[in-house]
Amino acid sequence: MTALPTSPQMSVQDFLAIREFIYARTGIFFNESKQYFLENRLNRRIQELNMGSHRDYLGHLQGHAGKEELKQLFNEITTNETSFWRNPPQIEAFQKIVLPDAVALAKARGANRVRLWSAACSSGEEPYTLAMICAEARDGLLRGMQVEIIATDISEKVLAMAREGNYGSYTLRNLTPAQIKQHFNQQGPDSFLVKPELQQLISFRNFNLVDYANYKSLGSFDVIFCRNVLIYFDEAVKGKVIKGFHEVLQPKSFLLVGHSESIHSFNVGFELLHFSKAMGYRKR
Repeated sequence: MTALPTSPQMSVQDFLAIREFIYARTGIFFNESKQYFLENRLNRRIQELNMGSHRDYLGHLQGHAGKEELKQLFNEITTNETSFWRNPPQIEAFQKIVLPDAVALAKARGANRVRLWSAACSSGEEPYTLAMICAEARDGLLRGMQVEIIATDISEKVLAMAREGNYGSYTLRNLTPAQIKQHFNQQGPDSFLVKPELQQLISFRNFNLVDYANYKSLGSFDVIFCRNVLIYFDEAVKGKVIKGFHEVLQPKSFLLVGHSESIHSFNVGFELLHFSKAMGYRKR
């Protein structure tokens, strides 16, 4: 019988070196309690690459193949738990307050387009939720207005899933049967494909939130969603990301973060908004 390959153990020194590398490339910081998580995730790649140690893997990342391997690393270390209509009070605030305000501001400056950014969009549930709301408003609030949704993530794996737009019933659990019927084509017992008219509203792009110099390449926005992402950054990175958002938001436009996240320490240039059971920020 052939013995199964054993997974290498991660030394403290290797953990610290790999943690520093990941932080420099992504802004994601793993504290000491996450060593086992990181070891577990990276052991998959180490075995696939037939390497003997985490130090070998770090050398691989730093070598000529590192750029491609980074994509695999991002797939392994990012968490992608999400769903449609996640945090309903905040989505309803977007639908009833933020979007109407954003449209009014756009019209006041003579624009006929509203641009939304779903930052760290994961497998696409958030931007498709925003697209659903906009599609339902096209003959009313958004009559005569164009809508463009930019959805970005660091992981090519989840972006591929988002572009495909095929979801199971569990991730659709917050939607009504009428919404599912309106916006999806059922492909099978537990397979629902986003309709083309929603997909056309969204442009999915690979983007790293610590690539601060390239924020402006995405253009300017009326609303930015960045939910359940800032918790993975330390204070220094968080401050730079929020500054980047501020620079690409139109005056008086909106930033919506996760319900457990706060930018209180960095909100120079933003005012806190209280909605019913939710909150957000407006650029001053």
